[in-house]
Amino acid sequence: MFFGLYRGGNDYEIYFEKFSDQIVLDRTRRAEDIHLWMKRYAERLEHYARLAPYNWFNFYPFWD
Repeated sequence: MFFGLYRGGNDYEIYFEKFSDQIVLDRTRRAEDIHLWMKRYAERLEHYARLAPYNWFNFYPFWD
């Protein structure tokens, strides 16, 4: 995963994180496995969004 947080002026903080070596989904519980991986991704996104809450934008008029 890659995150670039703008800190003002020409200052950025760059982060790289390994999300997983491999994602294997069990066919008998595929939906549950996908949910767990989505949750893990959302938790990492939340972490960085909290570090720089004004760096995130909707490029679609989501609230209109």
